[in-house]
Amino acid sequence: MKKNIIKYIYSGTVPFLLLLVGFGFVSCSEDDNQGMAAPIIERIRNTDPTTADSAFVSATLGSTLAIIGNNLATTQQVFLNDYPLGVNPAFTTNTTILVQINDSVPTVATNPNVVNKIRVVTQYGETSMDFQTLPPPPQIMQVKNQFLNSGDELMLYGRYFYFVDTVYFPGEDVFVTSGISTNSTGTTLRVTVPENLDFSEGNSISVVSRSGGSVVNRNTQIYDGLGMIADFDTDGVLGWPWNWGWGLSGEMIRSEQPGIQSLDGNFAGMNQAFPGSFGWNNDKVLNLAAWSGEQFFPTAPTDRFSPGAATSQFDIRFEVAVNTSESIEGLLMQLWYPNASGNELQVNVPISDFVRTTDGEWYTMSVNLSSLTSGNIRLNTYSNFLAGGGDGVKQLRLVVQNSTGSDISAVVGIDNVRVVRANF
Repeated sequence: MKKNIIKYIYSGTVPFLLLLVGFGFVSCSEDDNQGMAAPIIERIRNTDPTTADSAFVSATLGSTLAIIGNNLATTQQVFLNDYPLGVNPAFTTNTTILVQINDSVPTVATNPNVVNKIRVVTQYGETSMDFQTLPPPPQIMQVKNQFLNSGDELMLYGRYFYFVDTVYFPGEDVFVTSGISTNSTGTTLRVTVPENLDFSEGNSISVVSRSGGSVVNRNTQIYDGLGMIADFDTDGVLGWPWNWGWGLSGEMIRSEQPGIQSLDGNFAGMNQAFPGSFGWNNDKVLNLAAWSGEQFFPTAPTDRFSPGAATSQFDIRFEVAVNTSESIEGLLMQLWYPNASGNELQVNVPISDFVRTTDGEWYTMSVNLSSLTSGNIRLNTYSNFLAGGGDGVKQLRLVVQNSTGSDISAVVGIDNVRVVRANF
């Protein structure tokens, strides 16, 4: 009796059904006596019907493959690098098997001794073909320090930094193909920033490996020179080291603190036992304010800082360095902002979400502007942020808070507070 393929639809397999027409899957008979001989693999291709004549010799984890051959109807198992992929009879005919490479399949990145073969076992025998499995394309999850200049070391955190051959930087034909260093687990990448960066078309970096290229997003950006609020060097509406608001002493705005060296010029430093249970002192506060009401939040270029743009498209970013022998779990960076209606909007961000070491190295923290809230009140558009407080004063406060019950002694540096258009 014929079996209708629709009987095999279940959760997770519906996308495969859309491929069946392209592969010529039709109802099959139990009495056709197909596949009663040793299996034959002719080639392997992807599941796009427009590539019917193609053949692959490698694929990445997560790929769906079509094994093309003969005598495949009684397939019992498919192995890739001796790892069983699992076979669904609904997606098996005498000439085609559909299988997916899951993340558990060994690859040459994690095991250089893998056999690099795909093997099909049927009721009447087995056969194999050389086939290499690669990790997925690189994924950039964090740029350690986004405030970079040519000659600096760029460090990335992410996944699948295996077989990397090129790192692309902002600008036409600005890339690096040598001196790229990755760790054994494929989670870090280091490379020197090249000359001739050009941010006219964007400010993202990307990584290309034998598996493909990384996706550009707000996590892949470096600083393009726009949106600076406080670099602790350049006088404007805010003047350094004393005429910028209130909080820590102007004496703490300098080029070094114990265990922390400057990124570029001066930075704001805090050196204390941060009081537990959200205890307060002014020396852990950086309250940027223009008492005259003059605008010091970025407004140009207007296409980048459009007043009508949603706040979700903007991040507040700044560099943080911590020097301590104590755990910083429980240390928070609190951002505070008074809106035009007098509401105090704020958000607390764990410093350890961004700062991975406490040896004075600089890391970029990034906080989405829309995360500043007071109950259900938030800033909807960038114009709401530009408006400042109800008294006309523009303010933005950064406070290091200690949510634990005990004091935490540490030196904390903050530099380059800025607004970044992170999404267009």
